Amino acid sequence: MPEELTSEVHSETKDQSNENQQVAVAEEISQSEALRLIRERWPEAFSVSKPRPLKIGIHNEIKQTEEFPLSTVKKALKLFTGQERYLLSIKEGRSRVDLNGKPSGKVKLQEAVNAEILLYQRHLSRELKNQRIFVGQLKVASPEEKAAQAASIEE
Repeated sequence: MPEELTSEVHSETKDQSNENQQVAVAEEISQSEALRLIRERWPEAFSVSKPRPLKIGIHNEIKQTEEFPLSTVKKALKLFTGQERYLLSIKEGRSRVDLNGKPSGKVKLQEAVNAEILLYQRHLSRELKNQRIFVGQLKVASPEEKAAQAASIEE
């Protein structure tokens, strides 16, 4: 095999190996680690303490940079946009931001309503988890039963 062809094949094999390693690392990375990487790269857009609504389709913008595997981007965005603080930031008419923190569109009424519904569902879920239910341990008497009990005691 000529030397040029050998180096080309070797280079392609190296590229494939690097891609396979990137994919393996991306699959193993946790959501919090993925978000940490994305936040380090674009701190203007991904503030956890004071989140702002992200531009619609920001995942495509991140994907075009080819800095992170798609699975890492998805994990980071899922964690970031699922946080209560982020959902509270989704208010009708509020500016959305791009990767550089610059305004890029506005939150629509339906998006704000969807965020409110999700927050409410989470609240209800927490309430139900914290609710104590006693089955077969307590007997609640109706007013009629109480009156009958009182009458039998007086006799």
